[in-house]
Amino acid sequence: MLSDKFKVAVIGYAGDVNSFPVVDVADTAYQLGCRLAEEGYIVLTGGRDGIMHLVSKGASEKGAIVLGVTPYSSGGITPYAVEISTGLDMAMRSGVLLNSADAVVSIGGAAGTAIEIFMAYSYRKPLILIENTGGWTDRLISIIRMEEIFANEGKGYSLDYRKGGGIFIATSVDEVIDILKSIRAGI
Repeated sequence: MLSDKFKVAVIGYAGDVNSFPVVDVADTAYQLGCRLAEEGYIVLTGGRDGIMHLVSKGASEKGAIVLGVTPYSSGGITPYAVEISTGLDMAMRSGVLLNSADAVVSIGGAAGTAIEIFMAYSYRKPLILIENTGGWTDRLISIIRMEEIFANEGKGYSLDYRKGGGIFIATSVDEVIDILKSIRAGI
């Protein structure tokens, strides 16, 4: 039954998949999509280019349900996702994307991804940051490690006293899958 499927949103760099910075993490994004599909997850992205396209491609090629939640002017949907056109601006679209997910994975990312990271946290969504992917994902990992902020007794890090959905750091796609399994199991 589809209603009980676990939904994973992937956020990260937008842009040309053959140009910096997306090209540097292209294999990670594609492999993540493949593995999410193999594990039976429904994959949600912003439906456009960059990380969104690569994750959608990997997931789609392995048979996953892939939804691309787009803003009012998507600039073109990836052919590997079913478009959910929100008619909303970019930030509000991100709210729909993140609220629809059971967990969120971040790969690199510029300012829009930073906003989505903090939105996911405020919505109390478990958030997995893939290390060494650059951008705001690695910046936040650096802050967490430097400040040793709000460790949450094995349930990830927190950015404040509310101890949101938990922030987890993964060093590989395999580790992302292991963390997702733990989240699903309620560990």
